Amino acid sequence: MSRRMLSVLMLLALVSSVFASNGTQIGTVGAKSTAMGSAFRGLSDDWSAVYFNPAGATQFGKWEIGFSAGMIMPRGSYEAYPYPGVPFTGMKAGEVDAEARNFLVPALGIFYKPCEKWTVGLGVYAPNGLGTEWDLFDTPAGYGPSAMTEETEFYSDHQVIDVQPTVAYKVSDKFSVGLGVKYTWGKMTLRQAAFPFNPLLANWAAINGGLAMVNAVNPQVPASLPWNPDWNRLIAASELDGSGSAFGANLGLLYKVSDKLSVGLSGRYSTDLKLKGSMATKVILPANATYASLLSNVATALAANPATAAYAPSFLQAAGAFSGATYVNDEVDDIEAALPLPWVAGIGVAYKPICKLTLTADVSLTNWSAWDEVEVKKGDDVLQTLLLDWENTMEIGVGAEYLAWDAGCKKLFVRLGGYTVPSPVPDETMNPTLLDPNTRTVVTGGLGLHMGKLAVDLAYENVMFGEKDITEYNPVNSPDGMYENFAGKYNFHANVFTLAVSYSIR
Repeated sequence: MSRRMLSVLMLLALVSSVFASNGTQIGTVGAKSTAMGSAFRGLSDDWSAVYFNPAGATQFGKWEIGFSAGMIMPRGSYEAYPYPGVPFTGMKAGEVDAEARNFLVPALGIFYKPCEKWTVGLGVYAPNGLGTEWDLFDTPAGYGPSAMTEETEFYSDHQVIDVQPTVAYKVSDKFSVGLGVKYTWGKMTLRQAAFPFNPLLANWAAINGGLAMVNAVNPQVPASLPWNPDWNRLIAASELDGSGSAFGANLGLLYKVSDKLSVGLSGRYSTDLKLKGSMATKVILPANATYASLLSNVATALAANPATAAYAPSFLQAAGAFSGATYVNDEVDDIEAALPLPWVAGIGVAYKPICKLTLTADVSLTNWSAWDEVEVKKGDDVLQTLLLDWENTMEIGVGAEYLAWDAGCKKLFVRLGGYTVPSPVPDETMNPTLLDPNTRTVVTGGLGLHMGKLAVDLAYENVMFGEKDITEYNPVNSPDGMYENFAGKYNFHANVFTLAVSYSIR
């Protein structure tokens, strides 16, 4: 097996995983908005307006300061389906649970109103992030005990942080505008195993044909060698660490139709996230000392005879293919890619049918179709163009807040809500490092205790994805035996708790 062939296989393993990890939209900014199903564009009356609709900041007093911490606890399972045509016994059979991981997501908003019409502020929040960790693979015995040392061969961890200076202007008693200019920093770590065809598999019949020819002259050489199905595929592992930055804007409009009804529009846009990183890749070969020695001796014998010398290189490469060696590629460093961050635009309404009750509703569109094709580069050279083919998603959410107890400066609010949004990832590119395998249905609730200038809010989200069954690998006729997706049965859910503390000075 040539070094060039190994390099190609490792590159394929890399590019199949560079963008495997879904930048899941988090939206856990503040507890009041979260408890109301994140349907907050038309209300935006607390510090989380920095994320949902910056125009809402004109409703604040002299100071509005808030901080929230969300604990996201995703859980899930995956059951791999056998590869078509040429199976591989390394993937675990049956349902495998994801490693339990919890993610702390902080957010901060600080606003100051120097005069009646102007409000300025700063927000820090995480619009995307999370990750997964799996132990889906057991190294077959034919590869030796040290072939794969990681216990979790499929791992993703990514963070996107926005720092957003914001200004809001009250055009009139009914109409306000807001603008945030944001700096985005992102980081990702991805680890993934891939299992390309063993190139020797296609040549094994020819190898045995050559052995039969040698056997006719030298009976001590076996006429054929059996093929172990564990050798059908090689083990290609890659790990990528990258980070980068982008710039963007968050624009909002808020119109108060009446004392009871308000309408908000907002949108977020970012430039491409310019990722730069380093990676380690390796391809691991089967280990069989008997085969390696025999084929090497045959290659030597063939090379010594001018009539058969032309066959010697094939047998020498076959001998090397059973060395159990691990080939590390040092040619694919300094990877670069421009990862589009999808724009988001939405409209929301807030309505107070009675003085103690507020109802909200939101509809928003996320431009995930920007994740269509992404070029992976090293310098000026395009290593490969990745086809992701993600789809736009529409999120629909509703919320309610009820003033359950009012003792003057002390008030208790009860909140409910929910939203639904489909997965942007098509079946053809789904894999276990993603957290959105299916339509996300979320039920929310929470409490808010306001004590004069101080408010403490708590929110809970029950995130349900349901079961997703992907029956086919894509493409099923891949010449290298690696696929754009991982077919199988996916099942995810998550619990999210958010605590927020805010302080207001009117």
